[in-house]
Amino acid sequence: MSGKKNIIHYPLCQLIFLAIACLVTNQPVNAQQDIEQQRKIYLQAQKALKAGQLTNFKNLTGTLLDYPLYPYLIHDYIRPRISSIDKKDIIQFLEKHDYLPVANDLRKQWLRYLARTGQWQTYIDNYVPMNNTELECYQLQARIKTNNTSYLLEDTRSVWLVGKSQPDICDPAFALLYKSDFMTSELIWERIRLSMQNNELNLARYLAGKLDKPEQEWVNRWIATYRNPARGTNKPGYEDTPLAREILAQGMRRLAAANVDTAITRWNALKPEYSFDKEQTDQIERALAIRSVINKHERSQELLNNLDNQNVDETIFHWRLRGALQKEDWQTLIKWTEGEPPEEAIKLRWKYWRARALEQTGRKTEADMLYHELAGERDYYGFLAADKIMADYAIAHRSLPEDLETWNKVSTKPAVERARELFHLGNKYFARREWNAVVGKLTNYELHIAAMIAANWGWHDRTILTLGRAKSYDDLILRFPVVFEDQMTKYSEMRGLDLGWMYALTRAESAFMSDARSPSGALGLMQVMPATGRETAKKINFRTFYNRYLLEPDKNITIGSAYLKQVYERFNNVILATAAYNAGPNAVARWVPIDECMEPDIWVEQIPYTETRKYVARIMFFATIYDWRLKNKITRINQRMTGISPRTQVASSGLSCPAAANVSGL
Repeated sequence: MSGKKNIIHYPLCQLIFLAIACLVTNQPVNAQQDIEQQRKIYLQAQKALKAGQLTNFKNLTGTLLDYPLYPYLIHDYIRPRISSIDKKDIIQFLEKHDYLPVANDLRKQWLRYLARTGQWQTYIDNYVPMNNTELECYQLQARIKTNNTSYLLEDTRSVWLVGKSQPDICDPAFALLYKSDFMTSELIWERIRLSMQNNELNLARYLAGKLDKPEQEWVNRWIATYRNPARGTNKPGYEDTPLAREILAQGMRRLAAANVDTAITRWNALKPEYSFDKEQTDQIERALAIRSVINKHERSQELLNNLDNQNVDETIFHWRLRGALQKEDWQTLIKWTEGEPPEEAIKLRWKYWRARALEQTGRKTEADMLYHELAGERDYYGFLAADKIMADYAIAHRSLPEDLETWNKVSTKPAVERARELFHLGNKYFARREWNAVVGKLTNYELHIAAMIAANWGWHDRTILTLGRAKSYDDLILRFPVVFEDQMTKYSEMRGLDLGWMYALTRAESAFMSDARSPSGALGLMQVMPATGRETAKKINFRTFYNRYLLEPDKNITIGSAYLKQVYERFNNVILATAAYNAGPNAVARWVPIDECMEPDIWVEQIPYTETRKYVARIMFFATIYDWRLKNKITRINQRMTGISPRTQVASSGLSCPAAANVSGL
C-alpha cells in the first residue's frame, strides 16, 4: 500500500471487514470493550477515512466488528467509490446489510450508476421495488435492453396509469405500450380522468391527442369547464351520459369555490336535468355548504341542514358548528348535535358544543350534566367544561409500568442499538431513520418501553412521537418533558412570558427536536422562520445572525421567545398571540372581529385555518399540563383565554369584554 491514497485496484476485503471470510487483521477484537472507547475509535476511523488514511482506517475498523455502527463504516467507504469497487463487494454489502436505512440509499445510487453505464443485467439482478418511479422505469428499460419482456407491458401499464407526468426515462417503455394491444381508448380515458382529478391539464391535453377527433372534443370541453366553470356549467346541452355528469360535477365543485351564489343557482338548474349519482351529489352539496359558511351566505344554514346526516363527519361537523356560531343559532346547533357523534375523534368537541348550546338556550341542568361528564376528560374541551362548573381538572397522570424483560428485548434490538449510538454521537438524522424503521415493527407495549428507553437517553422528541404512535397518553412526565429548563426559565422571566405557555408552544412546534426543519423552512426548537429570526435578532441587538443559529437551542430560545413577546405585545391576548405565532400576525389581524366582542372559545372555533385552530386548542391544553409538570399553580384555561376585543373597541350589548386588544393599525 506504501502510503498511496488511491488503492482501488485491491479487493475490498483487503481494506475493510465486509464479511468474516474476508477478515484480514492482526488486531484482536475485545468483545467487552468499553462502549465509550468504541465510540472514540469509531470517530477516529471516520476521520481517517475522510483524510484518505486507508491503512489507519482498516486497522481502526478491525477493532469494531462488534460495534453497532460497524456497517456504517463499511458503507462510508463504499459510497464514494461506487464506480471503482468490485461490484461483488457492493452486492455482498447490500445482501448482508439490507436492513440498514443507508443500504437503501446506496442501492439507489448504485442502480443509477448501473443505468448510466448500461450494465442492464446487473441492474435487473439487483433491483428491488423502492417506490421510486425513476428506478422502476430504468428497470423496465433494462428488461427491454436484455430482451426480458415477460409481463413487461403489464408492468409498464401500472407505471403509466397515473394522474401525473412520469420521468422521461419511462418513455421507451411507454412507446412499446402505445404500440401494443393494451393501449385502448378506455385506458387512455382512465388516465385522462386521473389527470383531471389531479389538476394536470397539460397531461390530459397530451393524452387527448391519442384519441379520435370526437373524443378529443370531449376532453377539450372538460378542460374548458375546468378553466371556466361558470360558463361550462351554464346550459351545457349535453346528453345525460356518465362522462357529461363527471365533467359537470367537477365544474360544479370548482364553481362553488369561485362563486357560491352562481353555483347554487346553477345546481338547481342542473340537478333535475342530469342523473348525478349519490357520490357526485353529496360532493357537490358538501362543497356548496362549506363555501356558503366561508362566505357567510344567508342560505348557509339551509345548505348545511340539507346534507345527508349519514355523511356527517369531522369536516361537516366543523362547518355546521362554524355556521351555527356565526349566526348564534343555538337551536340549530342543538339539533345538529343530537345523538352520538359520528366519529370518535370529535366526541368531546361535539358534546362540549352541545352543552354550550343547551346552556345558551336556558337548558342549564342538561348542560351541566354534559359539563360534568366532560370535566372528567384530560383534554382541551374537558378543561373548558371544567371551567364552566368550576371543577378540578382531570390531570390523571399514570406512569408506564416498567418491565425489565421487555426493556432488555427492545434495547438490544440491533436497530435500537444503532439508533442509540448515532444519537449519542450527534448524528440525529440517521439516528431517527434507524429508530423510525424499528418502531414500525414493535407491539404497542414494546412501543411504550421504547419510549421509556428514548427518554432514558434524553431523546425527548422520539419519546413523544413513539408514545403518540402507541396512542399512549397517560404518562405525562414522559409526554411533557421539562428540558432546556435554565434557558426557558431565563427567557420567560426576561420577557415576562408565561412559562407554561412557552413550554407548551415549544413542545407543539418541535417536540423539543433542536434540529427540526419544517417543510416551510422554520428551524429549531421554537420553529422560527429565518427571515423572522433575522429581523427579531436585529431588534434584540444580536451582533450577527446566521440561519444556523436557529438550530442552536440557546439562540433559538432567545430569538423565539423575543418573537413570541412581540406578537403578544401586538395583540395583548394569549390566544391571539398563539394563533399569530402559527399563522402570522397579519392573518390574525384580519380575524379579529370588527365591531363586537367575541367569546374566546367561539373565536377559536372560527379560525379559518384548520391547522391554526387545532394548534391554538392544543397549546391551551399543553400549557395547563406544563403548569402541573413545573409544579406551578395551574392557570385555568378561562384565565388564559380571555375575550376577543373588537378593532373598533365597541362591545356588543350584554357581553363582557376584557381590556381592548392592541389592534391599532390592523
